[in-house]
Amino acid sequence: MRRTPHTPMRRLVPALALLASLAGPPALAQYRPPPMSESQRLVKDGETAQVSASAASASGDKKEADEKYRKALALFEQALAAEPGSVAAAAGVGSAANALQDWARTVDRVKPVQAANASELSLAYPLGVALFKLRRFPEAVPLLEQVAGADQAEHLIVHYYLASYYLFAQQGDAAVTRLQKYLTLRPAKLAGNDFQVHELLGRAHVLRRDGVAARASFTQAQAGRPESPTVQQGLASVLELEGKLGEARTLLEGVTTRFPQVAEPKEKLARLYLASGEVPRAEAQAVAMVKLGASPSAYLLLGDVRLAQKQAPAAEEAYRKVLELQPGLVLGQMAVGKALQAQGRHEEAIQFLEAAVRSGASSVELWASLGSVNRRAGRFQRAVEVHRRVVEMVPRQALGWMLLGADHFATGQWDQAIEDYGNALQVEPTHAGAKQWLARALAHRARDRGGAGRADDAVRDLRRAFDLDRSALMARRLTAALMETRGYADARKVMEQGATLPGATWREQLLLGYARLGAGDAQAALEAFGRAGKQTEEPDQQAEASVGAALAEVELGQVDAAVQRLTEVGPSRTAASVAQANLPRVLVRRALARLETGDVEGADRDLDAVDKLGTGKRTDLTKLVLFARGLTRAEGGRHAEASAALKKALTPAQPWAWPNTRALAEAFVLYKKGQVAASRKQLAAASKKPMPGQPRWLASLTGALHRREASLAYASGNMKGAEKALKAALTAEPEDVLLQHNQACVDWRKGKSSEALATWRRLEPAVSVASLNLGIDAQERRHEPAEAVDAWRRYLASGPGPRQAQVREWKERLQSLHGLAEPSGAAPTGATAEETTP
Repeated sequence: MRRTPHTPMRRLVPALALLASLAGPPALAQYRPPPMSESQRLVKDGETAQVSASAASASGDKKEADEKYRKALALFEQALAAEPGSVAAAAGVGSAANALQDWARTVDRVKPVQAANASELSLAYPLGVALFKLRRFPEAVPLLEQVAGADQAEHLIVHYYLASYYLFAQQGDAAVTRLQKYLTLRPAKLAGNDFQVHELLGRAHVLRRDGVAARASFTQAQAGRPESPTVQQGLASVLELEGKLGEARTLLEGVTTRFPQVAEPKEKLARLYLASGEVPRAEAQAVAMVKLGASPSAYLLLGDVRLAQKQAPAAEEAYRKVLELQPGLVLGQMAVGKALQAQGRHEEAIQFLEAAVRSGASSVELWASLGSVNRRAGRFQRAVEVHRRVVEMVPRQALGWMLLGADHFATGQWDQAIEDYGNALQVEPTHAGAKQWLARALAHRARDRGGAGRADDAVRDLRRAFDLDRSALMARRLTAALMETRGYADARKVMEQGATLPGATWREQLLLGYARLGAGDAQAALEAFGRAGKQTEEPDQQAEASVGAALAEVELGQVDAAVQRLTEVGPSRTAASVAQANLPRVLVRRALARLETGDVEGADRDLDAVDKLGTGKRTDLTKLVLFARGLTRAEGGRHAEASAALKKALTPAQPWAWPNTRALAEAFVLYKKGQVAASRKQLAAASKKPMPGQPRWLASLTGALHRREASLAYASGNMKGAEKALKAALTAEPEDVLLQHNQACVDWRKGKSSEALATWRRLEPAVSVASLNLGIDAQERRHEPAEAVDAWRRYLASGPGPRQAQVREWKERLQSLHGLAEPSGAAPTGATAEETTP
């Protein structure tokens, strides 16, 4: 055999070694963690002891669990002492101390470390829980809210705690949010306790005033469980929210009967009795609660009952019993302060509450009560200081701002009070009390501004107040301010709303009448005054309404009725003063109206009555009376006296007179004197700048001047001048029958007899003097005595006139001379005719 060649052994071994090294796994270096510090070792041992404690607690061995927790706490504290800034050690101390309910230890050990590690949830959680258990809510709530924001299942209880606090703080929306988050995160194995959460949800919805959601939550809490007294109490709160107080009481009365040993429904029922003023029934429930057990809530209720019975010393005794049972209870401390205040012992109340604060008690309610009692004792600066503390404690609530507003309101510092109540509304825009008190503060500031001559500022304040408080009272205040600034149209709009608001009375109708009167609607004003008189049975108030109606009647031209009302006022002093202030003006108004109708004697009587009443210090009215006197003197032909009176009345110029009134008055007097040219000159000067409403009067006086000029020319035999003046008058008033008649008289004098007779016959039914003139023509020109007698007979039958006697004499003389008998059936008349011929 041939021998196969092979690689030498010394070369194969290294190759195999290399292959093996390439084919096998890589060789790793061994890792060893760095050695633990003493603090870390103690933390690890503490965590081991804590696990054992949790296991013992789960098995029901409370003693073993306590021992293990104490061992864990000791280890964690040693670790924290070794490394004071250790987060793990501080977190261990917090969890172990909380398990042992040693809340103060947690706060003492964990708080410094948490301050240096503000974002560390492992510290915020135990510290927040401990502070919450110690009822240090202002410190606890921010920490618990920080933890809740992480939405971690191991922090589930935080949502429950926060919801409980929000319920205590009356923050229904926030409580609902936390409770719903709790139901979302809670493990299925805890679902059996959801009834408690639903009951709290119901209470939160009651705070939100959502009756439907509250009823649903309480019903869900009650489902599948024996009847719960506290849930039934919640349903009673829903009924109360719905305004069904009778049903709520009936429900609670049934609950207290079925569960006589349960205190909470008794307390709720007693509170309802107190609210409705049924103090004896509330007392029975309070006494029953005390018999069930000497609890703070029972004595607190009993104290409230005694206070409602005006038994402040007995109330104080009950409240002090509350503090004996639960020292430091804020509600008890405040209640004792309230009882001391009720006895007028403000200083003692202040000392008591200040002592409570010095002892460490700190709550919003305590500080609020302390500030309020300082205000009632007249210590306003201290009240402000304390209530600013309340604002700092609850910056997102209106409470502190409301209390500050009350402090400033009490001292009349309206600007500050308005600012405070405005801040309260910014925090809680729907706060009813803030709106109401802001409106009142604005009304008070408006009153001061109005008194200082700042009427426009007062109106602005009252407009804002009325927007906040739509009440009849606020409408009345705004209307009065608007009328003060002569804003009658706005005043009318406001009071037409105010008169329909709840609580509106006869007084709103009275003010509405004056607003309408100022706005120029006298008829609507008269109707409002009439309603005011019908809405009251008090004679004084009816008299005030009657005086207002009189002023409306004046504007409607019913001056006689107005004068009668103002002279027969009634028993009201207010109405008498209004009548006394207005009667002289109304009499002057009637005097001027009588002058327009030619009743000079009646106008003089009214002016004499004004002189007897007097015009007081009203210079403008005195001048108006003198002006009216001047007009009556002019009408009576006493022209010199008229001119003097008118000049004195209009010197200096009066606010009730137009700038050209003096020129118009002079033109009128000259017209009455028959100085037509001079009158026309004055009238031309006054007509250069006529005022509103004057053109018609100017045209009337111009026509009167034409008539007077025609009359004077006719009387002097100047037919050409008379005709010219009459044509000018007819140009302005072509349908005037008297002017047409007088033009016919001129035509007759000028020999145009046929035209004159045609005009007189046409006008005879409207102008009685036409009959007279027809008779004159028949007698003097045509020599027809029978026709003349017949014409004059028609004249005598037409009515009274100044020439009746003369015409009757003419008629009878012609009848005697010519043997003309009276027609059968004709009766003699004793009337006189009025002369209308120029």
